[in-house]
Amino acid sequence: MTDVIERHDVERILADPASLVPEADAAAARPADRFRARASRFVNGEVHAARRRRLEEFLATLDVDALAHAAATRASALAHAGADSVAVQVPVACLAEQLGFAGPDATPALVAVLAGHYPTGGPSDRADAALVRLLAAAPPPGRREHRDDAVLRVQLLVQACAATAALITAALRHPGAADDAVPTLELLERVLRETPPVPTTRRIGPDGGELVLHLGGPDRGASPAGPRILAFGAGARSCPAPAPALAIAAAVVDGLRAC
Repeated sequence: MTDVIERHDVERILADPASLVPEADAAAARPADRFRARASRFVNGEVHAARRRRLEEFLATLDVDALAHAAATRASALAHAGADSVAVQVPVACLAEQLGFAGPDATPALVAVLAGHYPTGGPSDRADAALVRLLAAAPPPGRREHRDDAVLRVQLLVQACAATAALITAALRHPGAADDAVPTLELLERVLRETPPVPTTRRIGPDGGELVLHLGGPDRGASPAGPRILAFGAGARSCPAPAPALAIAAAVVDGLRAC
């Protein structure tokens, strides 16, 4: 396993079509592990491309302004529970509502369990049970639905969970959060640039070795504004939903900064 620290090198590897992700086991016996194999994140080639296109179709239906409004409303109602709780609950509930999940306010706790299992897999009764409940809450398939649509909708919730929560909490703890002259979007950009919420990702190198790519390392090609932002990745596998994520995070951080 090799660590790649320099952002210039990380971006090059992320943008390289020959850069592969470690694949999940398509023959896995456990439900949560089969979920990893049916999602887009842990497959390569045309299978990934087809699933990615379907994710983008779902994302195209989202109303970003409505997401921000719903996030602000939920954050205000949950402010008494503390910033950490708001950061975990609000983004997932807002996305679940727009993606058509039944009982969206019940999804964050389930998604948090599955998200803890998602990066590496492994046996987990709790993750299996959470997945079963989330798939049952997903919209029923219609005539135009694909076989794995429910899985891909759950994937969107899972991938939004930890990353968006970390972005919100890091922004609120950033020194700039106490300065009213710093706009919230600028504050979020500082966090994304300085301390990416998801600090690393993995790829398989040309020799078959595993590379750990650090998204917040030094940057020899930094602009006057600072190091390049790799928090959303780069290339064909970059995060498909930066706009919804930032809209939700900004609404939550705005509301909590005002408290």
